[in-house]
Amino acid sequence: MNVDLKENQIIINQFFDIRATLECGQIFSFFEHNKNQFTVISTNKVAIIDHTPQKTIINTKDINYFYNFFDLGTNYEDIKKQIIKINPQFEQFIKRDLRILKQDPVQTIISFIVSANNNIKRIKLILNRISQKCGDYMPEYNCYAFPTLKQLSTLTINDFVEMGAGYRSSYLYETIKLLNKNEYDVSKLKQLSSKQLKAKLMTLKGVGPKVADCILFFGFSKTDFFPVDTWMRKAYFKYFNVGQKTDVQIADYFVNIFKSISGYAQQYLYDYMLNLDN
Repeated sequence: MNVDLKENQIIINQFFDIRATLECGQIFSFFEHNKNQFTVISTNKVAIIDHTPQKTIINTKDINYFYNFFDLGTNYEDIKKQIIKINPQFEQFIKRDLRILKQDPVQTIISFIVSANNNIKRIKLILNRISQKCGDYMPEYNCYAFPTLKQLSTLTINDFVEMGAGYRSSYLYETIKLLNKNEYDVSKLKQLSSKQLKAKLMTLKGVGPKVADCILFFGFSKTDFFPVDTWMRKAYFKYFNVGQKTDVQIADYFVNIFKSISGYAQQYLYDYMLNLDN
């Protein structure tokens, strides 16, 4: 990408589809101020994004963090070409120039436990309440940081219930307790292979195969997984349908095709299905 790094600014001198990137189901801690401005919160770091078709300016004190966060060093045109070369059928699904965010693992784990059987509006509401309950207020931005693991550990099951997490409340409470144990230290989890990490994540309360795949992809940058949900089941039976398959078998079907870029293929297909009727 054509990117300039300046003091407190990342300037992208070309079209950057920030809406597609933020609205494709990979992140929930962001706010839209108007059609051309967004605020993104990752841990205690904030980016104010001013967007036009010709230029996008990411205003932040954490230049290097958000350069990595928005994966601006990766050539997505090459990835798209690889996907289409492997399966030309995917050319019809790659409609928007979305990018895969490199998010904080703990924030991603909590976010996707909350996301299970939930809609985006409620997910964002619950996560915002969690931040307001125990995260640090950042007056400069008039918003709250996503809480640290230590801050999250102060919350009770009843706190989560009051914030609207429902049956997920006990999952969140138990998972936070586990994340405080040495064997779940994020730096150690990052060293695991994709399969080892998925198995470890699935020992956390509220983390099933699909949620684990999302955490692997968005929180640990593992791209050799293909998360399957309702949209992916619809896509499989509508466009591929190579026999009746379970969710796990559908995921395996696509991973066998796309290998190390499976996650990217999934995200383009997911985004296409999500916007099919729009």
